[in-house]
Amino acid sequence: MPPTRNITVRMLLGERHLGLKIVNEGDLDRRVRGAHSVEIESAGKWLRQDWLMLTTGLRFVGLPDAERQQNELVKELVQCRAAALLFGIGVHFQDVPPTLRRAAEAARLNLLTVDPSVPFLQVEQYVYESELSSDAYLLRQRLRIQEDLLEALAADQPIKALVHRIGALTHGTAILYEESGRVVESTGQGPTVLIWSAVRAGSSHGGQRGFTVGRWHVTARPVALRGVGYWIAIASRREQVIDELGQPILDATQKLLGAMRGLRTLTLAQSVTEAAEILRTIRSGMTPDTASRVWDRLRPFRFERNRTMRAFVAVPKVDQDTSRGDGPAPAHPDPRDVLLETAQTFGLPLVLEADETDGFSGLAGDRVVLEDWLRVAARTHHVGLSEPFEDLNLARARTRDAERALRVAMRGWHHRFGAGTAEKTEQPGSILRFEDVDLVTWLLASRSVDAVAAKARQQLGHLLTRDDLTATVVTYLNCDQDVRATAQAMFLHPNSVRYRLRRVEELLGAPITSTVVVANLYLALHDRMAEPRQSQRDEDDAPGPDSSRGLRGHQ
Repeated sequence: MPPTRNITVRMLLGERHLGLKIVNEGDLDRRVRGAHSVEIESAGKWLRQDWLMLTTGLRFVGLPDAERQQNELVKELVQCRAAALLFGIGVHFQDVPPTLRRAAEAARLNLLTVDPSVPFLQVEQYVYESELSSDAYLLRQRLRIQEDLLEALAADQPIKALVHRIGALTHGTAILYEESGRVVESTGQGPTVLIWSAVRAGSSHGGQRGFTVGRWHVTARPVALRGVGYWIAIASRREQVIDELGQPILDATQKLLGAMRGLRTLTLAQSVTEAAEILRTIRSGMTPDTASRVWDRLRPFRFERNRTMRAFVAVPKVDQDTSRGDGPAPAHPDPRDVLLETAQTFGLPLVLEADETDGFSGLAGDRVVLEDWLRVAARTHHVGLSEPFEDLNLARARTRDAERALRVAMRGWHHRFGAGTAEKTEQPGSILRFEDVDLVTWLLASRSVDAVAAKARQQLGHLLTRDDLTATVVTYLNCDQDVRATAQAMFLHPNSVRYRLRRVEELLGAPITSTVVVANLYLALHDRMAEPRQSQRDEDDAPGPDSSRGLRGHQ
């Protein structure tokens, strides 16, 4: 016969099918060796040490000295060293009698209720079978864990539901980390930052890891979702919980995450097609009836009426590493698939349509998690966003605004007052919101570069043919029309700058201090004015003299 396995009162509480709830906590780690239903006096005669007593309180019904009998029962159970008293509610009593509750509390006796839907025989049989075979218990335990976690597949946010169910099973903490250490989802009170530090310290060894962080016992394992790496960690202050439940929970979690990935693969094409049709309907213009139907179609994508959204447009960044090496290029998941998976994980409302250039556009809910999603998007794309809006009839115009914001980000235009700059991220791509684009840049972004250049040549042709004068004007405007600052930037004497500016005035036939002249020069030379600032940023970002680039330059 397989060796017996110690079960405790705490472990019984974790078995949801037994319908047990704690009323008074004594020693929840008490060993449980058996269980017996007793409805008569002198219960201690029928129990052994570490047994459970189950009762519906029948012996107390109609007794004038019921309170004395309840106190006597607790004394008998303490004397025979019973593991716990299990009181079946909903039969003779709707709740545990107050006297019995107080007596158990004073004696520090474990007191639990049994749900009316659970027969006592089910509890007794579970205890007996657990005592007979550890293998049988472990098998049932794994099946129950899988059954409990499987319910997460039906949730609107399955990743969140899965993590929270793991936390409930262990009565502790469960955390899903990105490879970067960002917490995707968590539940419980465990130290998530310290746990991640320990995971990262040993991540080079790969595979499942077990360790302690303060009073917390932790087990963690790497997993993957659509080619993106994650870590799932389980933590409890009770080592026994991790020893007994950690492995089966992580096994079940890994399989469920694989199932979620497979299910999403099956539904991905349908959702992408539906999203593209919704976006085409929105952009083609809608009647009030059409808008109502579109809102209904957006509901499965988590969009809600009267909540703001943003339009977005993205183009892939130029990847400098695609041709590196002589071997075949490594296989990578489609970035757009990763973004759809990420939106699902974050619970972000999103409809996305891909284009033939590996870019994409669509609508996203204006939520806090949008920032996290954008950081993922910036790994592979430059993104322009519209300002927030609620009315679907504005979506077509807001998409054009997102296109302008993207165009500004791609051209490297930066507003001189500090706003309108593409957001600096740790990723190669840039992010620019339309509300951050200044008026001049917005006007220029509404026209093609060639059209603006043609108009500039028409109006300022004589000036633009003189490179020295044009460079002086560009520097002069970038230096806020300060002659001395311009001279210093160009390594010229201030009088030389003044001379050149007089030559510019002669060509233009108007003073360079004129508001109209300054405005026209600013618009015409906007691209060139951005170049020195971009060059300075590139210089600031360049490696230092002891970097690998610097060393190669001296070889």
